[in-house]
Amino acid sequence: MRMRALYLPELPANPERRRKEQNPAIMGASVFGWSAFCALLDYGTYDAYFVPGLSDKNKEELAADGLNEKSLKRLVTAPVGNGLAIEEYQELIFLTLGPHLRTVATLRQKLQRYDAPVCGVIHSINSERIFFGVLQQYFAGLVNADLLLCSSRAGMKTMDVYIEEIGRLLPPEVRYQARRVLVPLGLALPKLEPRLRSSLRQQLKIGLEECVVLFFGRLSQISKGDLGPLLVAISMLNQREINVHLVVAGDDTQTNEGPRLTELAKELGCTKKVTIWPNPTADDKHLLYSGADIFVSPSDNLQETFGLSVAEALAYGLPAVVSDWDGYRDIVIDGETGFLIPSLFPSNLETHQLRHCAMSMLEEDSLAQTTTIDIMTLSARIQDLVQDPGLRRRMGESALHYARRHFNWPVIVKRYEDIWEQAIQIAKTSQSDGTEMSSLFNLSLEKCFGHFATGKRIVESRCFISNEGREWLKAPARFYFLCHLFGPPSPQIFAETLQAIADSPGITIAEVIDSRLKQNARESSAELHWCLGRLFKYGLVASSLGCAATEHRPADLLSVAQTQATS
Repeated sequence: MRMRALYLPELPANPERRRKEQNPAIMGASVFGWSAFCALLDYGTYDAYFVPGLSDKNKEELAADGLNEKSLKRLVTAPVGNGLAIEEYQELIFLTLGPHLRTVATLRQKLQRYDAPVCGVIHSINSERIFFGVLQQYFAGLVNADLLLCSSRAGMKTMDVYIEEIGRLLPPEVRYQARRVLVPLGLALPKLEPRLRSSLRQQLKIGLEECVVLFFGRLSQISKGDLGPLLVAISMLNQREINVHLVVAGDDTQTNEGPRLTELAKELGCTKKVTIWPNPTADDKHLLYSGADIFVSPSDNLQETFGLSVAEALAYGLPAVVSDWDGYRDIVIDGETGFLIPSLFPSNLETHQLRHCAMSMLEEDSLAQTTTIDIMTLSARIQDLVQDPGLRRRMGESALHYARRHFNWPVIVKRYEDIWEQAIQIAKTSQSDGTEMSSLFNLSLEKCFGHFATGKRIVESRCFISNEGREWLKAPARFYFLCHLFGPPSPQIFAETLQAIADSPGITIAEVIDSRLKQNARESSAELHWCLGRLFKYGLVASSLGCAATEHRPADLLSVAQTQATS
């Protein structure tokens, strides 16, 4: 009888326990790590799960967190660097629930189990640190049996770009060995409680007939997404007297985003139609998902790779209205489980480079601030679902069935084990003995992430002020909401640029920038591109030429882009 084991380099932390003890921000990667750990113990078929330094206190905490006795018995303490504990297991996988293959490859070498594949999982991949991690993996002794699990096609393509660019500068004989395999993140299917629909409305003090649209995720312009345009879309629905109430809920311990959103809702005249719910508990989360009618997420930040909250929404049977963005397009089937809203990068995408992301997320956040999620379409799709209960019900049912088939942890764990079995067989037939062992960061973010959005706005786009833009010109104080997060406020640049577009309908982006540079030598082209991107993002400017078609788009979307460009 063959004995199989998993070796994890560390014990994942329960994010809910950590929040109660330390009050840190809850990140998607930590939520996944804990959930995956519990799922492997609940649904996995391996005989043992080794964790270095596992203590009796750890086991007591795990029992308090809900792990059953059977699962705890399979958890085994592994002395660091001591291979005796794993010798009796003929089949072994070294698993990290992050992308740190070098760490587990080093552990494999220390324990001299060269017949055991290593496996990791990508999360956010939008920084120079990840690039360095891939470079290290070239020299970490990886072999063809090793695995890097990618949660989305977009994430896999970015990793392939990193690997290709690094390999181009290395000697031909130095190759990246680990295989990339597409596997979505998993989740535990919730208990559906329709009765909570009325409970949520009682707590929100709204009528039963009011349609609740839910955003759930970390509240942060800095590293998650700008929800201001979503409030603009809701204000449009409010002006059309559409019976909708938006709930914006999520961790707000990092940036205190709630007050900004509250002020913007007040400025837009939709305060009564918006509830900001910061730092919800696990019970709050269940109530919100159970009581909502529609889920919405206009993601615009490169840190997003999959979209766990979107998958969770589907598991609650909610139709999802989300941006056509990276992993979101792997989760939501447009027209079936929800709607994908077109996203456009700004026209100067090619000037953003990976080297600017060395120490923080400032560069990609600047990019996110000028990435447009189509507000008019966002508003229209929410309205479609609000006004058509039958459509809402059909999409919700499709969403639930899709989540059960594709994201349910038993399905994902079975997928893991099938992949590991293949990897073990590859490792058995190989002859590995453990001996396998600049200008890169000028890499354009367009090349790495240009496929995340529907397309890219082109400089030949003709600009027209929208009705919303005319309203903002009457209330110039609103332009403070558009100002850069990491510089002195300059609302006048938005007002002056918007007025110039109002005075010259049909002026191109290139003409706007050239005109402004001639008038004010202190302004820069990058600053003006950023300013225009913000105006487009908030729906204050519309364009006759939407986006440039790119190679990664399917044929049907290419034809749409070409039709827009000629209309």
